[in-house]
Amino acid sequence: MDLRALKTFEACVRLGHFQKAAEELQYAPSTVTLQIQRLEADLGVSLFVRDGKRVIVSEAGRWLHQEALILLNSIGSMRQTVSDIAAGDGGTVRFAAIEPIASQRLATVVADFCTGHPKVKLTMEVSGSKSIAERVRAGELDFGICSVPSAAFLLEFEPLIEEKLGVMMRADHPLANQNDIAASDLAGLTVFVKEPTCIYRELWVRTVRETSKHPFSCIEVGSFFVIQQMVKEAFSVGIVPIYGGLEMEGSLVIRPFADMNPIVALGIVYKNKGFLGKASLLLMEAIRAVH
Repeated sequence: MDLRALKTFEACVRLGHFQKAAEELQYAPSTVTLQIQRLEADLGVSLFVRDGKRVIVSEAGRWLHQEALILLNSIGSMRQTVSDIAAGDGGTVRFAAIEPIASQRLATVVADFCTGHPKVKLTMEVSGSKSIAERVRAGELDFGICSVPSAAFLLEFEPLIEEKLGVMMRADHPLANQNDIAASDLAGLTVFVKEPTCIYRELWVRTVRETSKHPFSCIEVGSFFVIQQMVKEAFSVGIVPIYGGLEMEGSLVIRPFADMNPIVALGIVYKNKGFLGKASLLLMEAIRAVH
């Protein structure tokens, strides 16, 4: 069945006249007549009953008109959806980011993107760097924001920022008066750190704990925001990335290390830009623009 013929048929029924349908569709009257004749021949039924100069829709024609409306509306919706996806105004985006960059740097970007692209179905997850890289490689995520993935994953990595570790403490802690913290300052303290699979924990072990001969005890906590609350309630310190948003005015401060420079590179991880939808590319560009 020719979709153009169905569109012509629908116009003829809706307008009640072949001539009016020809004018609306900008066809010659003979073209309308020919398309209806071909459609009737294809279906093997008469869609119109001729009564002198009048043309009346047959029973088969009335049924076909209802079905044609559904089909034509569906096709119109399909065309619009495909157009939206191609322009980045539709489709889906699945990505993940590690904390605290997800909340401290990406929340506003994602919110603005959703406002400007309301038809895009966006899923943002928060996870660890290794898990993000594995899921990007498996095709479960379009892209991720994490540390440099293993070379074995064969993923592209675009650096965005370098983050430094610091020491979070209460504003009334004795160390809070110092501009920076030496490893020896932590001797005898209880230190809140992330779980072993966290990239910041790995960085802590590589650059701080292994180079320090001063004894201190560690407590593993699975969330930076829980560390934030525990530091606030207890007279201990936490090892966190240096983000002003993690501090609390009058309550918590973060001080950099004095005798070492623990840094981790974070960036965008993806398999191949050629496989990404326009919406994903636009969101990636928005993320780059703020870093």
